[in-house]
Amino acid sequence: MSTFERSIDLLETVGDRANPILVKETRQSLKSRQFVVTFMLLLAASWFIFTMGVMLGGDAIEFGAIGNEFFWFFYVILAFAVLVLVPFSAYRSLLAEKDQTTYDLLSITTLSPRQIVWGKLLSALVQVLIFYSAIAPFIAFTSLLQGFDFVMVGFMLVITLLLAMLSSMIAIASSAMTKQRQYQALTSMFMLGLLIVQTMFLLSIVGSFVNTFSLVDAEAWWTLAFGMVIAASYFLLFQQVATAHLTFESDDRTSGIRMVFSGQFLLLWGGIYAMTWLAPLTFSLGEDVIIPATILSFIHWGAVGMFAVTDDPYLSRRVRRNLPDNRLRRLLFAPFLQGGHRGYVYVLVHLAILTAISVATVPFLGSLSKWSLDVPIAMTCYLVIYLGIACALARWCLGLSSDIRAGHIRVLTLILLAIGCMLPYAPLLWNPLYVQSYNISMLLNPFATFYHLSDSGSYASVIIPVLGIGAVLALAVNLRAMKQGIAEIVFAEVKPRAVVAENVPEGALIGE
Repeated sequence: MSTFERSIDLLETVGDRANPILVKETRQSLKSRQFVVTFMLLLAASWFIFTMGVMLGGDAIEFGAIGNEFFWFFYVILAFAVLVLVPFSAYRSLLAEKDQTTYDLLSITTLSPRQIVWGKLLSALVQVLIFYSAIAPFIAFTSLLQGFDFVMVGFMLVITLLLAMLSSMIAIASSAMTKQRQYQALTSMFMLGLLIVQTMFLLSIVGSFVNTFSLVDAEAWWTLAFGMVIAASYFLLFQQVATAHLTFESDDRTSGIRMVFSGQFLLLWGGIYAMTWLAPLTFSLGEDVIIPATILSFIHWGAVGMFAVTDDPYLSRRVRRNLPDNRLRRLLFAPFLQGGHRGYVYVLVHLAILTAISVATVPFLGSLSKWSLDVPIAMTCYLVIYLGIACALARWCLGLSSDIRAGHIRVLTLILLAIGCMLPYAPLLWNPLYVQSYNISMLLNPFATFYHLSDSGSYASVIIPVLGIGAVLALAVNLRAMKQGIAEIVFAEVKPRAVVAENVPEGALIGE
């Protein structure tokens, strides 16, 4: 058998084992008018830049170092194609499946939601690689000019490829979350505008980073590695979100997302301590690292908690059948399962870990720092209080009417937070010249309290106990529900799964 025949057989084998969605999407996209027009416009724009550059370059083509300028023009065109058009095509692809009711056919096949998501993503990857191959001859021309940096070009092309995959996954997840058909035109325009803004922002970041990047700079390599790991975590997060929204409502749609959130939190602080330990001369724990990481972590758990504590507490029999047999494993797994009361436990565990990290890192700030332990403790108490209110409201309101949704509870909680922030400033309505210094009534405003504690903290001896009492009350209101939510998992009766006996006729099952 010749080499050509063996290659054909190999390609046929790969095609047979490839994701069916990848094959379907690739055939459809390559035949679509949008892809053909985009491809031809990419070639036309690249040819125009090449022609005008050669005409206007003059003697600089031979004697000047203009290779870098040529590449940047080609790169902007490529970036617009792979960071805007390809993700938007992936976004519209999943919406088209819903509009044409073809997704119903996909959902009853043996393909899992994860396979559908990966098929859409790999189809976007094929389009990106085709655009790369289209512009490759023009970049090869720039490599013949002086001033062309092979390392910089290779670095930017690889980073752009990874960013294109991340943008495509975000677009697919956003498409999976879009449920109302009447808003699809508006959401499509919003997604297109968001992709354009994101591309402009990423181009500025990549350009500034490349200009300052040095192969011998250890800090640059550590920063790049840390950024790549964070980007990978968000890629996994949006992949879990897309899979969850394409999964049946009776299946487990929450545990994967919550595990990723936990991994991101541990990754942030683990990465900080790892870089401090592995590169002590480059990174050190100080105000520039600890304070932003702490604030970011509290914002992270405030946003995650608002979704976690308002989940519907119902668990289907499908989820109960897949619970671990060991009760200890059930106890550890319970906070990751659906349910607002279990979500509150989930957030409380991570807030306790974050508070412990804050206690351990405050000594590294030095005696001159205004950031004290009172600030993270106050942040923890505020989150416990407001998330406890949201959890209780979800439990009570969702039980009153089926028309109330989790989104309504989140909006109501944010309204209560806004009212609490504005109430201390109510005297300004009838006395514009009223000057109000910090007092106990301003405890309703978390932001004013954080600023006061980080500035002078003269009321810290009163603020912390009052907030502690409020946190205890929030825990007491939700304690019974949290206990029942965990006990529902730990002590659930799981019947044995059906098994097929060897000597029983086909179709006869032993068990349930």
